Amino acid sequence: MASIVIVMAAPAAVAQQVQAPAGYAPLTAPCVVQGDGRCTAITADAPMPVASRAERLVLASSNVAAAPATTLGGLYVVNQMCSGYGTVVLRYLAADGSTMLPLVSRSTGDSGGGTTLYLGAGTVVDVQLSGMTGCGVQLARVPA
Repeated sequence: MASIVIVMAAPAAVAQQVQAPAGYAPLTAPCVVQGDGRCTAITADAPMPVASRAERLVLASSNVAAAPATTLGGLYVVNQMCSGYGTVVLRYLAADGSTMLPLVSRSTGDSGGGTTLYLGAGTVVDVQLSGMTGCGVQLARVPA
């Protein structure tokens, strides 16, 4: 009677040197992911991020309205620059899911840096242009 012996070779265990940052943080400390993918422990030099995400939506460019966009929510500034004015209407999607309702309407350029407004998370917005020439409209979120 022949017996079969199966031998599985496991790779040699390689010890990884793990060093706690600055010699005092526990090895399970929270970290901040850096741009290169490394995770750096939270320190005074790499603090936990507290600012919210910035967001910039281009709603119209070269007098052509873009497709509706969804916002993150928060304080926004809507700004338009046009060479000739008719009416720019910032609209939002109503609760019925199909009707766009007017939110802000402008017929002149912004002289004070834009119009501020609050939008809820997930608000769908677009612009309607009437009688405009060379118009661009942006909606920018103000980080908290």
